[in-house]
Amino acid sequence: MNKKDKYSNRMSLPKDGVILAENDDIQLRAVSEDQKDYMLRVSYECSFFKHEFENDTYRKYLWEEFISENAANYCIYVNDTNDFIGYCGIKDLTRKIPELAIELLPKYRNHGYGFQALALLMDQFSVITGENIFRTRVEVDNYVSQSLHRKLGAVPNGLSEFLLHGEDLIRYQNENQYLIDDNIRKLAVDFGVDPIEILGHVLEYKIEWK
Repeated sequence: MNKKDKYSNRMSLPKDGVILAENDDIQLRAVSEDQKDYMLRVSYECSFFKHEFENDTYRKYLWEEFISENAANYCIYVNDTNDFIGYCGIKDLTRKIPELAIELLPKYRNHGYGFQALALLMDQFSVITGENIFRTRVEVDNYVSQSLHRKLGAVPNGLSEFLLHGEDLIRYQNENQYLIDDNIRKLAVDFGVDPIEILGHVLEYKIEWK
């Protein structure tokens, strides 16, 4: 499959309120304009920078990212109650390996919804595009998300820089070595790096979905 065909197949993913997939418990519905408040609410709940949401420009930027033609985001609804519980999606359809995204409202975590949502998303993406390799990035201290992705078959695939780069990253690592604990040491073994290298990075995983 050439690059043009691959991109064309990805762009055929359902959008604008169309249902992507569902099972007995949940439904994935493509983000549309009437879901703006829902999407911004779950992003606020999951954000480390909640003060940014006081800025109209930031909220506008975030919403435009959600509905960009190069993204494919899907609201997750519980079938029994039709409650919105979060979203999952592909961050950028133009990337060589698609990157997964998922955010859930706090009260709906640890109920298996995240696993089901990402499984449905990857199932349908694979059917529509013929591709089955995904990447995902997870914060170092988000052990619940790490566990979720490992259940989906994720394997370590390196470290990604996030907010810190170059000398700022090195300075942060040197000044915060006290943060290294057994969890970070275990991650360091899994990713084949020294524990100090984990600091200031996010974890990258690869999923081969079958």
